[in-house]
Amino acid sequence: MGILKPDAKQGDSLPLRSTPAISTSRMPGMMGGRRGLPLSVPLPFLLTGVSAAAFFGLLLPAMIPEAMLAPNFPHVLAEVHLATLGWLTMIVMGASLQLTPVMIVAPLCATRFIRWQYPVYMSGVTLLLSGFWWMRPWLMAVGGSLVVLAVIHYTVILGTSLARAATRPLTVRFLVASLVTLCIVVSLGLTMALNMQFSFLGATLEWVLLVHLLLGVVGWLSNTLVGVSYTLVRMFAMAHGHTDRLGCFVFVLLNTGIVILASGFMAAWLPLIAIGGGALVVAVWLFAYDFQRMFRLRRRKVLDAAQYHSIAAVVYLSLVIPAGIAVVLAGWQQSTMLVALGLAALVGWLGQSTIGYLYKIVPFLIWQSRYGPLVGRQKVPLMRELVPERWTWISWWLINGGLLCTLFAVLCVWTLLAQLASGLLGAGLVLAAATVFSALRHLPLRKSKYNGSTF
Repeated sequence: MGILKPDAKQGDSLPLRSTPAISTSRMPGMMGGRRGLPLSVPLPFLLTGVSAAAFFGLLLPAMIPEAMLAPNFPHVLAEVHLATLGWLTMIVMGASLQLTPVMIVAPLCATRFIRWQYPVYMSGVTLLLSGFWWMRPWLMAVGGSLVVLAVIHYTVILGTSLARAATRPLTVRFLVASLVTLCIVVSLGLTMALNMQFSFLGATLEWVLLVHLLLGVVGWLSNTLVGVSYTLVRMFAMAHGHTDRLGCFVFVLLNTGIVILASGFMAAWLPLIAIGGGALVVAVWLFAYDFQRMFRLRRRKVLDAAQYHSIAAVVYLSLVIPAGIAVVLAGWQQSTMLVALGLAALVGWLGQSTIGYLYKIVPFLIWQSRYGPLVGRQKVPLMRELVPERWTWISWWLINGGLLCTLFAVLCVWTLLAQLASGLLGAGLVLAAATVFSALRHLPLRKSKYNGSTF
């Protein structure tokens, strides 16, 4: 496991520390040992994902008026899938390929073609988005097929690795459940893409779409991020006294609720939808409570912008799930309500979670690759110095302030204000991407400013 120099205390203006390095070998999931996985495997996923987030933010002001009129417009569908496949799934894939070997204390299995994972998935997403943008069903079908192929390969890698794991922490259970739902999500998505060309679904299209949305947002992405939080939040906040007892109950309740709610959508039966929705609400509220407990047990008292992103994300999660269930049960499917729920879920909960974790994961991977071998032999920068801290805070305020104003304007049907507010949100996403990319300046061979040597 790697060796990590401790960060400077709050208010410390010195860029260098003379204190000895401390070992992180007892911290689970410390990302230091990639166990044979080269940096070139996860990093393209993470960088492409945050680039897609910036692109999403740039397009959002132009897409808001169309979305408020009809969320199923081609350009709006392209924007939604840019967020779900290009931003969120891209980051989750890269992060899980990096973190899984450390969590299970074993290398990944079935990795013979792992270097093809990124180009195949990236090609599929690009073609799929192009198909939505120009409404070309054949592009959607080809792109969707490549996405399905990449997902199958990803599932084989992670599924085989998790099945052979000697240790199975709580996060692994969430990952297994999310892998199952991911396969169903992409299959339903490809089915709907083919339906645009051949129109074979008929009256079943409505429930296929509802199940696709439920499994994509809650079953795949939320399951993964809730599970990963039980590893990363503890690690970054140093909450070592926290146990998995309540988390196990959250896992069972969350996935039971997903199954019941999906069954209710397929049967079009409101009592079943209410039961499944109620289970989901209780699950996310219990997770929010457990999340609070993790932060109360933390040893690292000073919180940074990455952790505030996580806190804001969980607040959005605890609000958007009950609101979504209420909208379904009450039949409030106005386009403005759907847009507000979509932004709150995709940006407020899922998007902020990924951005906060990227502020930690990308700098650590680069620090470990460039400076890890030099620890103990020369002075090296602190990990938090790889990204501009001021940028992270400015981005946090732009994203959260812009999102709140956008949601208010959308619900009030104030189109111009929604465009202006979404512009602030987009600027925050662009700045977040620039912050993550700023860490790359430490990768090229160059002369070190710390001791004048070249490495």
